[in-house]
Amino acid sequence: EPGGGEPGGGEPGGGGNAECRRVSLRTWAARRCARWRRRRARRAANRRRAGADIRSSDFPFRRFNFLLALIPVRFIYVTHGILAALIYAVYQIFVIFHILALPWAMYMQWMEPIAHDWFQTFYLTVIYCQAPLAWLFLRWLLNSDHFLTKIVPMVREEQARRRKLPCIECHWQCLFGFISFSLQCLYCIWLWKTWQHYPDNGKNTSNFPVLLFEIMFVAKALTFPYRLLAPMLLCQIFSVIAKLHIARMEEYQARHRGRNSGKTLFQLLKRNIGDREAEEQAWACGFLISVGLPCISVAMLVVLFMGWPEYVIEHWFFPSYVLHLVVQSAQTFVSAAQITSKSEQVRLKIVEMIVVREATFTENQAEYGFQVEAYTTYLSNCYPGFCVLGTLVTNELVTQLGNVLALTALPLVVKYLVHT
Repeated sequence: EPGGGEPGGGEPGGGGNAECRRVSLRTWAARRCARWRRRRARRAANRRRAGADIRSSDFPFRRFNFLLALIPVRFIYVTHGILAALIYAVYQIFVIFHILALPWAMYMQWMEPIAHDWFQTFYLTVIYCQAPLAWLFLRWLLNSDHFLTKIVPMVREEQARRRKLPCIECHWQCLFGFISFSLQCLYCIWLWKTWQHYPDNGKNTSNFPVLLFEIMFVAKALTFPYRLLAPMLLCQIFSVIAKLHIARMEEYQARHRGRNSGKTLFQLLKRNIGDREAEEQAWACGFLISVGLPCISVAMLVVLFMGWPEYVIEHWFFPSYVLHLVVQSAQTFVSAAQITSKSEQVRLKIVEMIVVREATFTENQAEYGFQVEAYTTYLSNCYPGFCVLGTLVTNELVTQLGNVLALTALPLVVKYLVHT
């Protein structure tokens, strides 16, 4: 038959196989491209069907989210493929290892079997709970429907207006940068002194393996940035979300200039209030982690100062770490109080605009007076402020808590200096 000659031989038809191979290669390439296009379209369809049509720019602090492995694996799979998703899942398992530092008091008991008070053990456990709980909450938040339906639309609206997300104030950035660097240095120094203390201490009568002891300390030093970054990122993300809500309030106020539809403005107001109330419910556990645990840690630190000052001096790193957590909780409180104060200012400004006729409605002029009265009455009573677990967060509350903390900390600092 034609084309049956040996490839490369001198018989007629020997070039037919080469032509067939070229056609087969083109066919194979076309099929691969078509398969790749179908796969890409199927991924996009699955992404839209799952409600996860998000971009990397939709995540506040996306670089830190990737560093802490908080981004959903399905997002990595859709955007980068299955290999990148598998690598990311392995890295996520590595990040979870920072939770191993949680039972630190138990490690101390293993290394030096001296009777530890239960209160001291609970004190260390509460402090080390902060980072794992913050990581778990952020992991839930970025995978929740609340993030897809509430936060992502606000992020895209802000990017459409200003082409970037609101940033944290410079003084907060400098403060957290300085505290983070200082804590990392202090933690390494404290670990080194502890590592020097236990193996050579004559009181150490345990059979704790020295190699395992050293591996544990190295692992704790390597994973400390993750434990330091998780609570900080929790507060920073809430600050950005608070600024997004404030930006929506400013946009709502700007919509009142000139002549507008009262029904449209009322629907916009209801949407903004509904989003803020959903934020309050979603961040209830976040406030317990970012504010409740630091307050508990401070209270326990006060008790330790009064009862066991030597223990606090021996574990001198933890008061510094508690101070870091208190600063973060202060930032969270200030951000929530800004939502309350901005809401009051915007509502009062809108009423002033209606009074001086800078804002008018396009509805029936015969009922204009009743509409204005009903709208202003609703504005005055529609939103009391940002509430967390039934507590209204205001600037006055932040000031009172700061005064109490200052009055409590001053005697403790004096006593600490006297003992040292």
